[in-house]
Amino acid sequence: MADSISRQFARWAANLSYEERPPAVVDKVKALILVHLVSGVFGGASARGREAVDLILAEEGKPDGATVLGHGGKATRIGATYANAEMMKAEEHLEDSYRMITHPGGSLVPAAIVNAELGHRSMKDVIVALAVGYELSCRLANDFVPSTAARGFRPAPIFATMGTALTTAKLMGLDEDGLVAAIALATNGACGLFEAGLEGGGETSVQDPNAARAGVFAAMIASQGRIKGSELAIEGPSGFYHAFTGSNTGKLTYAFTGPLQVDLGSITEGLGSRYELLTIMFRMYNTGGYNHQVINLMAELKQQHHIDAAEIEEVAVTMNWLETLYPSPAFRDEHAPLVPAVRGTHYFAAHAAVNGGFPVVGEKSMAPDGAAPEKDERVLEFMRTRVRIIPEKGRPMFSPAITVTMKDGKTHSGEFPYARMEWNFDQLVPWLQRCVPEFPLGQAGMDRLVAMMRDADQLPSVAPLFEATQATAAH
Repeated sequence: MADSISRQFARWAANLSYEERPPAVVDKVKALILVHLVSGVFGGASARGREAVDLILAEEGKPDGATVLGHGGKATRIGATYANAEMMKAEEHLEDSYRMITHPGGSLVPAAIVNAELGHRSMKDVIVALAVGYELSCRLANDFVPSTAARGFRPAPIFATMGTALTTAKLMGLDEDGLVAAIALATNGACGLFEAGLEGGGETSVQDPNAARAGVFAAMIASQGRIKGSELAIEGPSGFYHAFTGSNTGKLTYAFTGPLQVDLGSITEGLGSRYELLTIMFRMYNTGGYNHQVINLMAELKQQHHIDAAEIEEVAVTMNWLETLYPSPAFRDEHAPLVPAVRGTHYFAAHAAVNGGFPVVGEKSMAPDGAAPEKDERVLEFMRTRVRIIPEKGRPMFSPAITVTMKDGKTHSGEFPYARMEWNFDQLVPWLQRCVPEFPLGQAGMDRLVAMMRDADQLPSVAPLFEATQATAAH
């Protein structure tokens, strides 16, 4: 009988060393840490970030505890993890994205730096721990995201809890059995419902930080050695997959492409030689990941063909069908791409057609008159009358096609394969530089973070990360 999914991940993670990491994986993990540190600096200056820090320091302050990012205060292991995660999630659109509805780093990265600090671990240790945590999150989520969403569960915190537990347990130095226990405990702590987003109740904002807490707690309990953990916690008859996808045999409710049946053996296939984390993209715009490629492709077509928005008859955007029914065909929110609405796909395609793109966090308005994106009347009119969304079942996810038809009958077409969004460190940095106008630490602070993370594997501890995010770091 083959080892359980948990056992296979635990054995791989327990024996993994920095020297075994492919350079591309090290580079990608550095980029993932960097984007979340930048996001954390933005978030620390926000009302949401400050409220989280005040709450945690009041309720879980601990003089000899872990450091709160950008603040310097100390809190318990779980408290500091939560506060740092809140700050990294305060700017929802400056983060990673995997399979449309998961954003692992907002939970994994804060947990990693807190536990590395308390465990006196080097940045090489952090990189390895994040590599295994990201890989668990991504591989568990991969084909199962649409099925999880169809059951009303928000995939982001569900799968991030799992990765956070493995990352934390690895940094705590747990052996194979300890890692199995941490994974099992994490399956019992994963949670997060879509109703919060659909109804606008606000709970979504704490789901990813809570996933970070739950993952760290799972590893802490596992470290005591008291709980063995269910060997089949993931694929058992009443385990993780049954609960969150509706089947423990790989039967899917929906799929982006391909059959509605997955071989569970594919989840661990090539573990250690093929890294799913390399396919993660970075969210830079204030919208879901499926709209990023639409914005970039429309902006490219406009620039390449010198397109005047006033001369456009129609912009037709073809997307994977599930992307047009976000978050799930089982239920859609008001910004689902088939509905012309501000912050929907019609809107972002229109903004790129009119203004040549969309501002990233911290960037100034792209409208000639400086109008806020939501109040740009030219964009709103274009969105309502000249954008058409076409769902396509066979189209790869996050790989739209656009055809621009001009009033004179000419057409301009293009495609944007998702692989173009799988940035490495050097591809991410220019996008982060666009954030500088409103970055709390200014250009010097951004440059310091970039330089530090570029050589992060040379750092003996995570202390420089906390120092570089302090408000005084740029001065």
